[in-house]
Formats: sequence, structure tokens, C-alpha cells
Amino acid sequence: MTTENIKTATEVINEFLDNHAKDESLEVDTVAAVSTLWKNDDLSKIKLLRSLENARKAALKANVDSTEEADDD
Repeated sequence: MTTENIKTATEVINEFLDNHAKDESLEVDTVAAVSTLWKNDDLSKIKLLRSLENARKAALKANVDSTEEADDD
């Protein structure tokens, strides 16, 4: 029999989110949306999709706003 420590699902998910929060190749707002829902014990399919959609809309709005500012120059 092995004596290795088997992690709980909570430990695995926490480790996964912590590691991905440091990954600069990922979209920061996407990782934040998932992490926030998880830490608030509120992660569900519907809430995740809603949160990701809100992050996408905010990113698009920021992109439009920065494009408009560049056009004003």
C-alpha cells in the first residue's frame, strides 16, 4: 500500500487556480472570474458563463474606448 498524500478535490482546484493565476499567457479577467466564484463558494455553470460573458464585454468595451482615444489623437 502506498503512503502518498491524495489531495482532495478542493485542494486540487485551489492549486490549479493558484497556478493559473500566475500564468501571464492567460487572460487575467478570465482567471479572476473563475477564482472569485470559487473562493466565494459560488461556482456553477450558469454563474461561470455569466461571469465570463461580463469579463468579455468589459474587455471589448475597453478595447473600443482605447481605439476611440487613439483616433482622437
